[in-house]
Amino acid sequence: MPYDADVIVVGSGAGGATLAYACARAGKTVLLLERGQPYLPPPSGNGLRGFVHDEQAMLIDKQPYDDRQIQVNGADRQLYMGGVLGGSTALYGAALMRPSRDDFHPGTSYGDRLPRPLWDWPVSYGEFEPYYTEAERLFAVSGCSDDDFGALPKPSGGFPNQALPLHPVNQRLMAANRLHGLRPFRLPLAIDSTRCLQCCACPGFICPTGARRSSAQLLERADLNGLRVLTNIEVERLTLDGKGVPDGVHAVERSTGQRIVYRARRYVLSAGAIGSPLLLLRSGMDHPLIGRNYMMHLSPIVVGIFPRRLGADEGFVKQVGFSDFYFGTREYAHKLGLVQSLPVPGPLMLAKAASRFLPHRILELLRRRMLPLVGIIEDLPNPANRVSWGANGQPCLRHQFAGYDLDRGRQLARLTAQILKRAGAFWCVGSQFASEEHVAHQCGTLRFGADPVHAVLDVDCRLHGHPNVFVADGSFMPTSLGVGPALTIIANALRVARIVTREA
Repeated sequence: MPYDADVIVVGSGAGGATLAYACARAGKTVLLLERGQPYLPPPSGNGLRGFVHDEQAMLIDKQPYDDRQIQVNGADRQLYMGGVLGGSTALYGAALMRPSRDDFHPGTSYGDRLPRPLWDWPVSYGEFEPYYTEAERLFAVSGCSDDDFGALPKPSGGFPNQALPLHPVNQRLMAANRLHGLRPFRLPLAIDSTRCLQCCACPGFICPTGARRSSAQLLERADLNGLRVLTNIEVERLTLDGKGVPDGVHAVERSTGQRIVYRARRYVLSAGAIGSPLLLLRSGMDHPLIGRNYMMHLSPIVVGIFPRRLGADEGFVKQVGFSDFYFGTREYAHKLGLVQSLPVPGPLMLAKAASRFLPHRILELLRRRMLPLVGIIEDLPNPANRVSWGANGQPCLRHQFAGYDLDRGRQLARLTAQILKRAGAFWCVGSQFASEEHVAHQCGTLRFGADPVHAVLDVDCRLHGHPNVFVADGSFMPTSLGVGPALTIIANALRVARIVTREA
């Protein structure tokens, strides 16, 4: 049977594009199939700033986002998931954090709140560590090695690049909280400080200069002669031979409707923790855990309002992290996770969230005086939280945070408000999470593990019972960690690429 490539990769996000890049660098022929449009940089010249601030197109009309309607807890939503080459890395906030070593042993924090087989990841932090280092190099992560990261590790050899200059409001935030014994640090960011405009519109927008590193940029390397990238291609299912062995991917060209089957020696799914399980379910795979245990961090947002204008609404402020409460406090001995900066929302997004309560003039006054912070609470796996196909053929997502998660969110929000008040905020207002349209940090729906009773994938992220099918997105994670999963997804993709290249 002729093959179109040694490896077919479905999806070009943090995991898929990284794995495709690594396999092609190793000399394999790779066909990458992406549902979204090509990664198109904005126009240059006088239109540059205008594009950066085109909030209507980017965040309200959601032009660069996935165009599917997904039923979320019974209501149709268009989600904030990347819909262009590079997936969500074309639009993310670029914070690439290493998790705590103890995150790989979640049983130490949660005990009987987790099933015993999930107390330890099947791969340790030490085994991941060299891949974290390689991922930081590939994505040119900038950071400050002199900062104290507290519960979180940092690269032993330092960060590949220097951190961006701190915005004055962040200098104030860090200095005030150091006086109270906290250890704020500069977030490791996949942003090139020499090209960064330090504009206020970063997460959610396509970077106008390419300073914010996207996985799409890996695919543009001129030396990847064995890599072929096709966009606007929707993979509908894996094809199976007479023995039930995957032997191809059935795809459709979205603009023409043309259908085609592509074949390879190895298949790698990286369509995200929503897309990859849906593809397997449509392919007739019957593992009972496919699509279950969907996780996304509970993210309590706290906004501090200051007496005077801060300038945060006109500059880049997503720069600061706090891990002081990562494993709880003396008064509340439960794991809480990370606190980090958020950008000030644009006027349209702020109006979308709060226009029911306040007139536009008041909202704009507050925008100029606000500074947001967000917590990252590790929600625990729950089989009832799942991705599935509805009776009408529509993708469905059901997810509810547990009472334990919500209680931890309230505790972390209270501590976050104290951080802001120390820096001069006279009033703080919060929300437990952004909205049901936001699904950042999705993971867990095809978790890996040695025992096929408790895991869909084996330790190599290979589908149990199907040795030629791998997964390289956040689906593989058995727990959601206390930091954003992007760096771990990239590192795992590099790890899995080593395995795939030995076999393909």
